[in-house]
Amino acid sequence: MDDRVVIVYSYYGSPWSMSCGDDVRIHLITKSLSMSRGLGVVLAINLSQYIDKPVLDIRDGVLYLSIPRKLYRLLKKVFKWRYNYDLNPLIKLTHYIDELASCIYISSITRHRGSCAVYIFGSMTLASLFTRFYRVKDEIIYDPLSNYAQTLYLRSRDSFLLKIVYGLYLILHRLQLRCSNKVVYPSTHDLYNAKRMFKVENTFVIENPVPICYNSEEEYLVLRSTRRDHGKPYFLLLAGSRGRVNEEVVRNVIEVFNRLKHGNFKLYITGPWTDMKPLVKNPGIVVKGVVSLSELKRLVAISDYGLSPVFSHGAGVFVKVLTYLVGGLDLIVSPHSLQGISKDVLKKCNVYVVSSFNDLEPVVNSVIERYRFSKKRHFISCKELYRRLYRGVEKLFRISY
Repeated sequence: MDDRVVIVYSYYGSPWSMSCGDDVRIHLITKSLSMSRGLGVVLAINLSQYIDKPVLDIRDGVLYLSIPRKLYRLLKKVFKWRYNYDLNPLIKLTHYIDELASCIYISSITRHRGSCAVYIFGSMTLASLFTRFYRVKDEIIYDPLSNYAQTLYLRSRDSFLLKIVYGLYLILHRLQLRCSNKVVYPSTHDLYNAKRMFKVENTFVIENPVPICYNSEEEYLVLRSTRRDHGKPYFLLLAGSRGRVNEEVVRNVIEVFNRLKHGNFKLYITGPWTDMKPLVKNPGIVVKGVVSLSELKRLVAISDYGLSPVFSHGAGVFVKVLTYLVGGLDLIVSPHSLQGISKDVLKKCNVYVVSSFNDLEPVVNSVIERYRFSKKRHFISCKELYRRLYRGVEKLFRISY
C-alpha cells in the first residue's frame, strides 16, 4: 500500500455532478484512484464559481474540497455577469488569479506531507506552472482533457479572433507541459497530435471512460428483455442539452425518419426536445425528453443502432457514442462523433460513417432491410469499466496490483 496523498485539481465547478463529458472523465478517473489498492488518500480540489465558502463533500471514497472563486464572484456582482464565459478576457483573468490562490493551498498541503502526487485536469489551466512557482517538488501529472482544444482548433479555421485565442491556448499549454512530469491523454489520436506538435515525452493514455455501465449481466439481460418487438430495428438518438448543434441534429433526424415507411422501425430521441414533438409525422418516432439514469440504461439495452450525425463540432459529442458502446449498439455517425475515441474501442460493433444528412437516409434504409434481431450483444459492465481505468492508473503510478 502506497502512503502517497494524491491531490486531484480541477477548475471545473462540480465535476462529481457528471453533467458534461469532461466531468465524466474527471470524476471517474478520480474515483478509480480512490479505489486503487496501490494508492493512499485521494483529495480532490475543485475551483467553483457556484459557492461563497469552502465546501467539503465525500463521494465514492473521494474527499472533495470545493474552493470558491472569490475574485470572480466579487466582479460578477459589480459587472452583473450572467454566465461564466471562459472566453471573456476579464473573466479568464479572474480565473487565473483565483487559481493562483488555490495553488498556494495545494503547495501548503504538499509541504506538510512526506509524499504527494498532484494530478491536474484542465485545458486552459496554469496549475502546473503555479504549483512549480511555489516550489512544489512532488510529481505533477497533467491531463489536458483535449475536448476544448479540439473545439478551439476547429472553430479557429473560420474565425480570425479564435485563431488568436487558439494561439494563446497553445502558449499556455506549452507552459503546462514544461512544468509537468507526466502528461495523460484521452486517446491515441490526441497523443499522436501532441507528440507531433510539442515533442512531448513521458506520456500516457487513459481512454475516456463510458458515462454509464451495467452492474451485471443479469441487469443488462433484464433490461434487454423489456423489448417486445423483435421484427424491426430500434434506433436511439441521445441529443443532449439545448444548443445549435443538437437542435440541427434533432430537426434533421426527425425529417429523415418522417420519410421512412411506417412500422419499419422505432426511434427514441432523448434530451430537452419535447418542443419538437409537433414536427413528428411518423408514429415510429418517440420523443422521450429528459430521462432518468435507469431509463437511459434501459433504452441503450433495447436499442440496436446509436445515431450521432453531427456535422459541426461540439465538445462532448463523443460521450454519446461512448454511451452507445455501453450496450454494444452499432453506430451511424459522422466523422466528428468519432474524434477522441480509439479505434480499439470500436472493434466490437459495426460503424456506418455518414458525411452529410443526405447520406443518412440511404444508410438507415439499408440497415432496416438487412436487420436481424440479436438477443445478446457485448455490453460494458462496471467491473470492466474500472478494470480499464485501473490499467491506466497502474501504468501512470507504476503500481503493481
